[in-house]
Amino acid sequence: MDGIRGISILLVLCLHLTPAWLPGGYFGVDIFFVLSGLLITSLLLQEWARRNSISLKDFYVRRALRLGPALATFLLLVGAYACVFLDKGNARGMYLGIVLTLSYISNWVMAFKPDFLPGLLAITWSLAVEEQFYLVWPLILSLLLTIKPNRNWIIIALVFGIVSVAVNRALLWEAGASVRRLYYATDTHADGLLMGCLVGCLLSWNLLPKSRWFELFMKFVALAAALFIVFLVVNIRHENPLLYLGGFSFASLAIAVTLLTLIAWPPVLVTAVLRFKPLAWVGRISYGLYLWHWPVQGWVFGESAQRSCRQITVAFGLSFAIASFSFYLIERPFLRWKKRFSRV
Repeated sequence: MDGIRGISILLVLCLHLTPAWLPGGYFGVDIFFVLSGLLITSLLLQEWARRNSISLKDFYVRRALRLGPALATFLLLVGAYACVFLDKGNARGMYLGIVLTLSYISNWVMAFKPDFLPGLLAITWSLAVEEQFYLVWPLILSLLLTIKPNRNWIIIALVFGIVSVAVNRALLWEAGASVRRLYYATDTHADGLLMGCLVGCLLSWNLLPKSRWFELFMKFVALAAALFIVFLVVNIRHENPLLYLGGFSFASLAIAVTLLTLIAWPPVLVTAVLRFKPLAWVGRISYGLYLWHWPVQGWVFGESAQRSCRQITVAFGLSFAIASFSFYLIERPFLRWKKRFSRV
């Protein structure tokens, strides 16, 4: 999982620091979304299987300990920067962005307010989407498991949710909705999270066929899906209309199929690559990288459209240095506390 996170964050870094290299690096966020839905659902279902209950309090404490300290430090330093270096008007805009980030609604503001420029805090839109997911999905899943419906109904509900997001996005596109509205809003970018939930259910409930032929079929499909993702990353910019007419859903499906196959039938060579220690380390510090590379690139590149090799090297180096400090000095101590609230 750390190796997959490492690939995801490297895609995002390349998109923002070297945009000409990988114009589709934004799919790194979609990989994070699918992976997040998969892991959260799997952990919740494991807890239910062992204890016949899900502690929502422990879940939210774990999420707070995982995400809160690094984000709080980030926002504190951004606020200090605004106070010292910005004029009153720009500083007020930054303080508003901090409030929106802490409220986890920044993605909705970015979707519906095209004149709103969050600047250093623009990167927090995806955190808002995930936090909304964390708030709603565990509650719904716990309620469904308590009522004890047939597992098939939960699977059907997830499939319905995925199709609903895809159809809603396509209809809004045809109605003339902006790319910002379709990309940043939760109702048009939640299919990846729901795909991950679906994979988590299939794996946790052991619903996959056991035949050798099915395994070979899934490995072939996963290879095709992985090549499809590579094609999208290398070639497709986020303004492409095809993405909003089903492309994002197909991309999330390809990511989900690839992850499902890697977990159910892990190929030796691919597993060795994902366990490569430098890549896994990048995955472990990926949260800090995601937060800090955005202000770093703004500081290093400024308004310049031309980016030299020296600037790119400095941007990558600073991003990794700050993310390392964030992980070892801020995140890791709280991650040790997080284990106290885990029932799995």
